[in-house]
Amino acid sequence: MRRFLPRLPTAVVITAAVFAVLASLAVGWSAAPLNTADETAHLDYAIGLWHGHLPVFEQGLAIRPPFGIVPPVQWVAQHPPLFYALVAPVVGPLWDGGHPYAAVLAGRSVNALLAGGAVLATGFAGFRVVPRRPAVGAVAAIVIACTSMLLLVGGAVYNDLPNTILAALAIAVGATALRRGLSTRLVVVAGVVTGLGMLSRASFAVFVVAVVVALVLSAPGSRSAPGSRFWDGWGRLVAAAVAALVPVLAAGWFYLRNIALTGNAEGSHPEWAAEHLHRHTASASQVLTDHDFWTGLFSVFLGHLAEDGAWTWLLLLGPLALALAAAVVGIVRRAGRGSAGRGSAGRGSAGRGSAARGGATPARASSTRADWLVAAMLAAVVLLVVVAQVRFTMSGGSAHARYLLAVMPVLAIPMAIGLTGFGRIASSVLTVVWTLPAAWVWFAILDLQAPVAGSSAVLVVARVVTVLAVVVLALTLVLTVRLLTRKAPGVLR
Repeated sequence: MRRFLPRLPTAVVITAAVFAVLASLAVGWSAAPLNTADETAHLDYAIGLWHGHLPVFEQGLAIRPPFGIVPPVQWVAQHPPLFYALVAPVVGPLWDGGHPYAAVLAGRSVNALLAGGAVLATGFAGFRVVPRRPAVGAVAAIVIACTSMLLLVGGAVYNDLPNTILAALAIAVGATALRRGLSTRLVVVAGVVTGLGMLSRASFAVFVVAVVVALVLSAPGSRSAPGSRFWDGWGRLVAAAVAALVPVLAAGWFYLRNIALTGNAEGSHPEWAAEHLHRHTASASQVLTDHDFWTGLFSVFLGHLAEDGAWTWLLLLGPLALALAAAVVGIVRRAGRGSAGRGSAGRGSAGRGSAARGGATPARASSTRADWLVAAMLAAVVLLVVVAQVRFTMSGGSAHARYLLAVMPVLAIPMAIGLTGFGRIASSVLTVVWTLPAAWVWFAILDLQAPVAGSSAVLVVARVVTVLAVVVLALTLVLTVRLLTRKAPGVLR
């Protein structure tokens, strides 16, 4: 057991990811097929890509499903093709073979796996953002695994989750650069992440900016690492150029296509939306003062509790408030220790060195600089995503909690800091108390009573998967309590 303890944070992340996969499968296999027009449009995009062509807004859908809701136009045609390229080889053959319901279930199952990937990526990002507190990364994985909007999307054919995964990886890349410096491998990973990210959604541009800035401001590299000297100084600009140019080369063609078809890189059609969906342009002040904008965008823990789910806001705001309190306590404690150190230095001998005189060591100063830069990166990403959503809503778009999934890995980390920042016992209690109602919101989404699309076998699968999900969640909490109550949490390298 002692040999297993250092791996507890990783074990928690893995079990949380398994729960997210099973919970998403339960949602997808218990819901009616193509129960939203958006899901039908996303499936049509994937099948069209399987047939070798990209969709066009005005041409509508190429498929004619025997069930579900069909939109009047192909209103997801503006999205880049990464998600659809992942789903197409799975759903395309089933649809062509005359198995439309199996195609829907297969597409939802792929997205369930992507939900698990989002949890793994968030845990990894947490380990990189707060490397000396591995419990933060582990609990961040639990937070996003119990985010009901993530599980709803994971149980449908929607394109949000690759963007969420790559956003978490972008934060991990940025935090690694700011804390450890650059290496050839990190620069290559940065290019891959930013390139794939811009092939997932246009809003990923915010994370491209975050990665580029982090590479420019990166810490000095380790002198013992091969090639690290090159990336110091001017090499940082080369790294930033790689992270900025790869997305242009990888995805620029698609946004040029959007411009050619619609006149704008986002591929939006505000005039059509105003005429047919009753969405109209608005000023920035109108959006910012609109209660529905804020509740629509941040209701990631609401699930299907539209009428009596006001308490779910505590699931988001409570841990963030605790994180703020923990930060204030930490600053006060560090200030107190600094004052005590200066006082004792004044009474000591001059031969104790700069540290004894109250001066900070270079290593500590570098760590403090990295802490502030990483915190600023997280705050800036959230702010810029909200600003982008304000612009989208101003042009006639809607404020939907799905659009906040890209920053849920970012929010999950400070939420985990809040849940784990008050001692071993208190942190365990807070984490369990938070997780149980969050998981209940997921369970309230499920309809396990009547057969779906007339298939009792699918209902049986949904019930079995639900039971497995509950068992895995219980295991996750047991491992988490063990992690939070052990005396030597260790440091992840």
